[in-house]
Amino acid sequence: MARITNTILAGLSGNLGDLVFYKVGGVTYARKKPGKQSKSTKARTSERKRNSQSVSTQTQKFLKNIKHILRFGYQSFENGASRPYHAAVSYTMKNSFKFEGSSASKVLDISLVKVSRGSLLGPQDPNVERVPEGIKFTWTDNSWQAAATPYDKVFVFLLSTESMLTGTEWEFLGNTRDKENHVLPISPVLKDTKWHAWIAFSQENPWTKKRELSDSVYLGVV
Repeated sequence: MARITNTILAGLSGNLGDLVFYKVGGVTYARKKPGKQSKSTKARTSERKRNSQSVSTQTQKFLKNIKHILRFGYQSFENGASRPYHAAVSYTMKNSFKFEGSSASKVLDISLVKVSRGSLLGPQDPNVERVPEGIKFTWTDNSWQAAATPYDKVFVFLLSTESMLTGTEWEFLGNTRDKENHVLPISPVLKDTKWHAWIAFSQENPWTKKRELSDSVYLGVV
């Protein structure tokens, strides 16, 4: 990938020869078009490469439906043409898989997925439970440890185990760290839905107005 500074080429978009031109954030970039593999080449693909391709496919399939969550959770990783989604894909491929079966194939482990990452101190003693009002997240106030403050906002996320397309509930800026709990209301229609749950904290930078996140913590299925 190369950044285009030439004023003539900066207006290009699409394919030109073996190059692909595209824009991110108003800046034009170019990358080489991937070559096509022949059937014989594909047949010779090693098991290691096939596993790598499977990891990529599983990652993209899982993360593409929660891009709105990753834009918030990985916002501090945005840099030039690299977007929050790219950072999430990279982390997930490297850290969220386990070996399964005699063939030693890799399978995505949802419990290892991070929906946010950052240097902020995370929640202490986090827990999640069902209450009449919805899903209740609790934690112990650990303000003033490291850079944590009582004003940090909780970030909670639920992912349905039954529907990857529509089964998401979240709150980006929930209660403050010192409140020690946050209830995420759930529609009565979804009251019997099983959810994977994550929790994290975010803190606003007073100068940039952007938010620094903590690494999310997976709380299991509720």
